[in-house]
Amino acid sequence: MIQKKRFGLVGLFVFSDAFSILISFFYSYLFRFYAYIIPIDPAKGIPPFRQYVVVFPLFLATHLLIFYFQGFYRTRLQRARIDDFLAICLNAILTIAIDVFGILSYLYSYSQGPRPLFRVSFKISHGFLAVYFIVVIFMITFIRNQIFFFMKRRYAKGLNLQNVLVVGAGEMGRAVAQKVLVYKDLGFRLKGFLDDDRPVGEKVEIDGAVEVLGRLEDLGPILEKGEIAEVFVALDLNNYGKILETIKVAHRYVVNIRLIPDLFQLLTLKANIQDLDGFPVISIDDVALRGGKGVVKRVVDVIVSSLGLFILSPVFLVVAVLVKLTSRGAVFYRQERMGMDGRRFSMIKFRTMVRDAEGETGPVMSRPGDPRITKGGRFLRKLSLDELPQLINVFKGEMSLIGPRPERPEFVREFADRIPNYMLRHKVKCGITGWAQVHGLRQDTPIDKRIEYDFYYIQNWSLGLDLKIIWMTLRKGFLDRSK
Repeated sequence: MIQKKRFGLVGLFVFSDAFSILISFFYSYLFRFYAYIIPIDPAKGIPPFRQYVVVFPLFLATHLLIFYFQGFYRTRLQRARIDDFLAICLNAILTIAIDVFGILSYLYSYSQGPRPLFRVSFKISHGFLAVYFIVVIFMITFIRNQIFFFMKRRYAKGLNLQNVLVVGAGEMGRAVAQKVLVYKDLGFRLKGFLDDDRPVGEKVEIDGAVEVLGRLEDLGPILEKGEIAEVFVALDLNNYGKILETIKVAHRYVVNIRLIPDLFQLLTLKANIQDLDGFPVISIDDVALRGGKGVVKRVVDVIVSSLGLFILSPVFLVVAVLVKLTSRGAVFYRQERMGMDGRRFSMIKFRTMVRDAEGETGPVMSRPGDPRITKGGRFLRKLSLDELPQLINVFKGEMSLIGPRPERPEFVREFADRIPNYMLRHKVKCGITGWAQVHGLRQDTPIDKRIEYDFYYIQNWSLGLDLKIIWMTLRKGFLDRSK
């Protein structure tokens, strides 16, 4: 039900974004070359309109693909306005960089070679790009906001609203109600609960007060009024008889019945229903980072880690000298960690502790003010420079740039026994930085708190979220005030 409306709204947004890009592209051409605000080089003159028409499909496809990988068409359809605006700005920057400074520049230079297979005489105007960058951000943002404004006005007038009734006000029912409230902008209005264990008229606090309209036996009279379009049955399996009776009563009326499986306690990651030769099978711990999405993430990891190792090579040399000057021992320190699917690997770091720091104690976590940390190591940890060699692990495919931090196998066994669902974090590659780290949750933070942030990342992964974490890491994540 919600998915159908989401798909409809996604289609509307794709169309509106494409329309915005179309208007912005050709308006920018007219503004740049015919408004006479930006001077035109007489030697070059005004380029033919057909040259810009030819490259427009490339701009359109790149915009929409980047929006897709940013999660613009898959996650919550209306986020905070500042998040939408920043995502649109990033989209415009990446599109221009990929199309103009990447593909088109390469094609042009290749076609001018000694024995080109084809000729490309096109060069895009920098003035056009400046105008286009501003206009496309404004147009996409403006039209998206107008769509939501129009929808809210329709729903405020009671047009195309769908009233929802939730049977069961327990933990599962409240979670379902919360989801319905999240999608109120799609025209869903939560009328209330039916529950045998709560007094009629009680206000259940979710995101505002939602009333208990009656007991389960009141379902028929309530549906008789014809105001309810959707009935969510969210009772646990201990009430199997009541579930069957509720469905039997609801079938007498023209309403959509949605049965919520009693798996709420088990659903840590996203679930989906698959087909096993005609049998419905519910997978309760699927992750987003599989298939094509995993390939995209791996490509980004290889490109960024390669560039990082090349650009930061002088920094590696300086840090290596600092390590040797402040303590005896090797420059690098290898430590066994557990990665994706439980595979073990040697994580590489600059050594920040004295040699044989765990010779007497065995595996123990470091703590603030740890006496085993060298003077140079304290400085490296403060700026997180000791983590830079993990770019090698990323390049080799043992880690990713972004993901849950890898733990040592000795600690993994302890955490798996103590923390429910802990091993689910090993369904994705571990990372140099992550959602928990950019929120200040580091090694001295309780592991169960960090797990919450790791699960959020796994459930809500998108290329846009990865870029956001990279930006937050560069802005504040490398400086660790706890070290």
